[in-house]
Amino acid sequence: MNKLGLYLRLATRNLFKNRQYYGPFFLTAAGCAAMCYIMRFLGYNDLVSTMRGSAYVQLMLGLGSFIMVFLVVWIMSYANGFVIRRRTKELALYGILGMEKRNVGAVLGLETLFLYLAGTALGVFGGALLSKLVLLLLLRLVRFEVTMGFSFSTAGAAETFAAFALLFLFLYLRNLRVVRKTSPIELLHTGSMGEREPKSRILLALFGLLTLAGGYAISFFTTNFLFVILLFFAAVALVIVGTHCLFGAGSVVVLKALRKNKALYYRPRNFTAISGLIYRMNQNARGLANICILATTVLVSVATTVCLYAGTGETIEKMYPNDLTLSVNFSDDGLTQENADAWEAPIRQAAADHGVTDGEMESFYLFAFGAQAAAGNVYTPALSAESQTADTPNLLFMTADDYSRLTGQTVTLAEGEILARGLYDSTDSLTIGDTTYHVVGEAEEFPAVNGGYSPCTVCIVVPGTNTLVNLREMLVQDSEYAPTVRRYLNLNTDKLDAAAIDECANALEAAANPAPSPDWLTSRSYVYSREGMRAELYNMNGSFVFLGIFLAIMFTMATVLIIYYKQLSEGYEDRDRFVILQQVGMSADEVRSTIRVQVLMVFFLPLVMAAVHLAAAFPILMRMVSAFGVTNTRLFLLCCLITLAGFALCYVAVYAMTSRKYYSIVKR
Repeated sequence: MNKLGLYLRLATRNLFKNRQYYGPFFLTAAGCAAMCYIMRFLGYNDLVSTMRGSAYVQLMLGLGSFIMVFLVVWIMSYANGFVIRRRTKELALYGILGMEKRNVGAVLGLETLFLYLAGTALGVFGGALLSKLVLLLLLRLVRFEVTMGFSFSTAGAAETFAAFALLFLFLYLRNLRVVRKTSPIELLHTGSMGEREPKSRILLALFGLLTLAGGYAISFFTTNFLFVILLFFAAVALVIVGTHCLFGAGSVVVLKALRKNKALYYRPRNFTAISGLIYRMNQNARGLANICILATTVLVSVATTVCLYAGTGETIEKMYPNDLTLSVNFSDDGLTQENADAWEAPIRQAAADHGVTDGEMESFYLFAFGAQAAAGNVYTPALSAESQTADTPNLLFMTADDYSRLTGQTVTLAEGEILARGLYDSTDSLTIGDTTYHVVGEAEEFPAVNGGYSPCTVCIVVPGTNTLVNLREMLVQDSEYAPTVRRYLNLNTDKLDAAAIDECANALEAAANPAPSPDWLTSRSYVYSREGMRAELYNMNGSFVFLGIFLAIMFTMATVLIIYYKQLSEGYEDRDRFVILQQVGMSADEVRSTIRVQVLMVFFLPLVMAAVHLAAAFPILMRMVSAFGVTNTRLFLLCCLITLAGFALCYVAVYAMTSRKYYSIVKR
């Protein structure tokens, strides 16, 4: 009992005495526990699981929980590693005074237990207080009805306590391994071991430049939508490797080059700053590279998700310009006006039952495929999805009968004659594959369709459905990639509100899918509702921005922790050195100036490099958000600039707070 009492007194005293180390560790543990509880609270919340579009929200919560596991383990392992390194002399002293390693392990175990219980309890309590606010934020983002009330997730709290019990057990075993494998004399002298001057690894620095250039090149030159996401992760890997190489080997090469400049180097402030950075750059480089990568992750995740959410309204108007659009595939031998009228008759009757007139509806055949354009209006069909890029135009074909009915113009075309709009050249011919058509006039822009093709690149009016069938047969002969001719029906009315539009959409879909289905219909009829897709997109993009904010908080937490511990480490390492510098003749003002230069060089370089990474990633990020329907480059640029400015302010604030600790340590 006396031994246990001694262990308890030692553990509590150690935690209090080392509060400048354990304080941030404790707060970080509480913050991570709060985030874990909130994620599990949302996962178990009935309102989240039953809302419209809950699949998107659940997917984002699942992805966030998966990422959170790695982040929490990494953050806590980093903090624990720093604390145990700073306590090496203290642990060595216990051994020299006669405590066995098992006794030291018992004290460490009690310290770990206290931190686990207090940190996790505070985290769950804080998470419970914030959970309703976070839920309201999520519901607001997905535009779901907000309900009042408070609830506590017992299962979420239990899972958080269990997960952090495993985490702290893992950290304790790591600390125990350090104590058991190192002798007290080695522990005592660990902090006194000098750092050798790192060699100039020019080849590694060049490798870093090449990998960074490779990542940037992928961003600038990747145009195929199908490869954008896949190559984005390859670019991320290259940039991470390049960043570590440049901060490590590249910084040493640059600093040694500065040292060779006699006029620059042999000044008191530059001499101490440059020489100090050279000797400690191996340790600095790792932390600085991590800060840079974390900062870049925050900038990218927030800028892209906020842009997606801010551009949702514009995306809806572009992708879903009609209140309702119905579409169905017709067989090649079923492309007749009689069949079209037979398919449309029950649809128009269902629409009339909801107060929609024929004048508020328009129908037409549309055939579309992508093709590469060349001089002379020669178009080569894209025979696979992989062969299409962002610059591949869509060729949209409509029959003369449908075009005449939609525009009110009387159009008569002979075989081989077409009307066209948006051609590559101004010549009066158009060649597709082996067939050449004579352009006899200019077509008007075709109506856009919901859930289908955006406003067309090239509009082509052909004599009749036979031409559409011939085009399809040409594509089938060359490749399995052959789209079908579709019948579209657009509905636009100002008589129905959102709820009535949903009811009308359900009625139209039932009318458009008779049982049994005629042979000339080769697919089910689908209805695209602008109001329905508005809810879907806000659910999806709201989930994205929620995940982006969540990840930004986690990465910012890690960045603040690294900066704080780095300032502490730098302060203790510099204190004795600056005392010596004052003893050999440097004034206090010169010492403070040297400190200021060194700290600014070290801690603002990651922010500058993160801004460069964001600028280099802008092209590929723009293509990624374009794939989700946001094509407003100025909006994305504005989101990037605002995110960068906001993060820079936070970064400066963290630097200002942590640098005070650094200066207080150095001045002792």
